[in-house]
This record gives sequence, C-alpha cells and structure tokens, in this order.
Amino acid sequence: MTPHRPPPIQWMTAFESSARFKSFKKAADALNVSPPAISQQIKALEEYLDTKLFDRGSNRLELTTAGEFYFKIASRTIESHTQGFYEFERRFKKRSLQISTPLFIAQEILIPHYLSFKDFAEGAELRITTGTEYADLDLGITDAAIRFGSGEWPGLESRLLCKVNMGIAASTSYLKKHNLQPHTPLDMNVLNHHTLISISEEFGEWKALFPTISPKDVLVCDSYFSVMKSGENGLGIVAAILPAVNGWINDKRLTLLSETRYETHQGYWLVYPKPQEHNTLIEQCFHWAQSVFNTLPLIERRE
Repeated sequence: MTPHRPPPIQWMTAFESSARFKSFKKAADALNVSPPAISQQIKALEEYLDTKLFDRGSNRLELTTAGEFYFKIASRTIESHTQGFYEFERRFKKRSLQISTPLFIAQEILIPHYLSFKDFAEGAELRITTGTEYADLDLGITDAAIRFGSGEWPGLESRLLCKVNMGIAASTSYLKKHNLQPHTPLDMNVLNHHTLISISEEFGEWKALFPTISPKDVLVCDSYFSVMKSGENGLGIVAAILPAVNGWINDKRLTLLSETRYETHQGYWLVYPKPQEHNTLIEQCFHWAQSVFNTLPLIERRE
C-alpha cells in the first residue's frame, strides 16, 4: 500500500549516502554508523515505500528506476538542508553579513576600505557581492544592499549614505578629438552633437538633466562601472555622479566639461528588509559605509 505521508527523514540520509557511494559500508563510514544499521534503514524505507530502490545482485549496489527517481528527491532535500544550515551559521553563529552593491561602488569605494569594517564590527565577516540587477532581499541570502536612487523601495528600510549631484565629464582624448574645452559652459544644443554614455536605452540619467535632449548617438552599458570605463576610453560623454567619481576627476581619468553641478533628489542608500531593522550587524555596516562615503575626496581645483 502506498504511504500517504513521507517516510522518516533519517532514512533519507542513509539512502542518499548509500546511493551516492553505491555501498552500504561506505555510507556507514561517512555517517559514522555500522553497515547493518544502514542496511536496516534502507530495508525499512523500501518497505515503507513498498518499492525496491536497489538491485543487490552484483558486487556493487545499483539503483532501480524508482531508486534513481527517489535519489534525486533525497539529493535535493539534503542539499537544501545543508545550504540552509550554512546560512543559519552565517546569520546567527558566525556574525557574518552579506551586502549587494553596484560594481562601481564595490570596486572604487568599499573594497579599498574593506579592512576598516573590523573597526565597526570586531570579529564579524563582511561579504560584498555585485550584479547588474537588484538583489532580492526577500530570499534571505543577501542581508542588505547599497542602492542608488530616491530611497523609496517598498517593504525596505532605507538609510541615506550620501547625497549626490551630477556633472558632465569626458576623457582628455575625447575633448581633443572634438575640440571641446574643459570647464566651459555646456548646453543641451552642444550635447546633442555628441555621443552620450548611459546605463539604459532610455538614457534616463541624461533626461533627468535635460528632459528634451536628443543626442547624436547613445552608447548603452550594463553598469555604471562600464559607463565610467567607456568614458575614460574616450567613447563619449558621461553623466558623472559626484562625489562618487571625484577620485576619477582628480586622477585626470575624466575631466569635467563644466563647473555646473546639477542637483538631484537621489543618493546612495543602505537598504534592508524591515524585519532586520534591529540587526546590530546591519547597524554597524551602515556606520562603516557612511564613514567610507564621508571620506570621499573633494574635487581638486585646477588653474
């Protein structure tokens, strides 16, 4: 008779190990029990399922068709439990925090100050991940994220790290090629004759500055880091997020085309699910990240 409830979970562990090693003895060694104990659990499982899972006629165990199917179930179940346990350890035992950030922020701002995180959270581990898409904080894999925007994300707590404004910049090679002078006033009519570099087909960051802009060409990149690298390589003009890119300006990797700063209502924010608002490690991470943003250099004045 087919059982209406799953079998005891401990039998699944014995079965998965036996199927993986094709041996009751090796499974027993791996689980630190005796071979007869493994054999008894497999027998009990087969009786419970009313299905033969192993062919025992040769020197090595072989799975039946039903056994192969159940092995997939057992493997997924044990893998899920293992990953969940490591996540539990990371969250509640090892004082570890995983944050997701834009690639540019990770590479240019956070990682150079990575070791100073210990000053804010002694004994804790910080893991930084990057991606072109927002990390899904509801999955529980990522604890918090640094995002660029207005600070409004439904269901998430948002804490401002740094307000930003915008500047217009390009490489020295682009300026020379197109006979542009740095630190001179620019208007939309001038920009319409150039290639603008953007992170989207709609070039939204440019339209926020110039709603009716219609450039000669738009180079679309998959991340702001790619935008900046493309600008550095002379491929077009970028909307520079200040002060995040101040270091690039000071290092002459890019040059501001105008002294004008365009105010925005945006910034970089630390965001996390509201149920985590009392997580002391997130609080410590916020103060660390805020201190890092506060140390961003001012743009050096040039004669």
